[in-house]
Amino acid sequence: MIVDVDTHWEIANSSKHGPLAPWRDHLPGYGDLLAFAIAGDLLTALPEAERPPARQLLPALFARADAAGKGVVLHPAHDSSAAERVAWMDRIGIDHCLVNPGGYWQYLPFVPEADRVKAVRRCNDFLAERLGDARGRLHPVAIVDFEDLDVAVGELEHVRQRGARAFFLYTHAGRPPGNRSLGHPAWDRVWTAATRLGMVAVIHVGNTGADFSGWADIGWNEPDGAGVGGLVRLANSQRAHAAQNLLSALLFGGVFARHPALTVLLEELRVNWVPPFFAMLERQSLPQPALGEWPFAISGGDMLRRNVRLTPLPGFGDDDALDVLRAMPRSTVWSSDYPHQEGNADPIRLYGDALDRLDPMLRRAFLGGTMQACFERMGDPLAQRAA
Repeated sequence: MIVDVDTHWEIANSSKHGPLAPWRDHLPGYGDLLAFAIAGDLLTALPEAERPPARQLLPALFARADAAGKGVVLHPAHDSSAAERVAWMDRIGIDHCLVNPGGYWQYLPFVPEADRVKAVRRCNDFLAERLGDARGRLHPVAIVDFEDLDVAVGELEHVRQRGARAFFLYTHAGRPPGNRSLGHPAWDRVWTAATRLGMVAVIHVGNTGADFSGWADIGWNEPDGAGVGGLVRLANSQRAHAAQNLLSALLFGGVFARHPALTVLLEELRVNWVPPFFAMLERQSLPQPALGEWPFAISGGDMLRRNVRLTPLPGFGDDDALDVLRAMPRSTVWSSDYPHQEGNADPIRLYGDALDRLDPMLRRAFLGGTMQACFERMGDPLAQRAA
């Protein structure tokens, strides 16, 4: 079985015709949305007068759009359909895809707060309706608002009935939703629901907002400053740090001890930092005179290997993807990122001969067996594809 854990569902002109159309008057243009998606957490930490407009922040994208006489875009235009997606899966040999919402979900912060839960439901229903004809092979990844955890559990129940098999976690400017750590026992109702419903928790780039308070002001626009290039690079330097905070909270808060079937999946956050970070967490979980005894029966390292999965993306800079797979064979799983430009329309071939040279058992685990086992562990396995 081949399982693609990171694909996307794009629609054309999403701010006008997507699930958030009722709030179109509140939504920014697509260029401004790109600036927000790439650097919004940093920009909001700058004094308003020092925030560059989207055209200045992303000059290459706007120059390309001007030369083509079209609107600014990050990814090539792609209007998804269930028939198109299943046909692509059949060409590649993919049995199941987890399908993240397209770029329209990034408009959610601009929806009035009083309407946010309603807007989340519209996004989830929108995606579920479009994947419903895919014969159980396309599985929505849900958006959940965690400000009210009881409401969040209700949304998990709803989306699972609509076919979802995963949901996004997130940080807000470096803080956890509702300003309460995901490691706190109050969150156990979420993790209990997730495992009971057979759903994976996903930490995806774009959901890992950082706290740039004070750090954002690097004097980018001063005569001897680094310019906008330095600013946008700084904005993308903390994505993994937010993911590290989420994982540390889950491990040291005892979530993985209390919920052994839970799976947390890292997507599009690069992978080269993961092996040393996990090694550090494992050392921190050992009994030590200064730190005391480890409070759980299972070691921190074993919990990380059991509960956390990561997926590399060679098109996003993970040139060492198979090295990480060899170092973390129980944790590393495959994905395409289709149809985004960081991915590839022929994503298995992208790995070339190196994938074929892997031990056959490791190759099968990487391409789908490991994720298949995660769903089985929760008691709700992915269906075998009909012959």
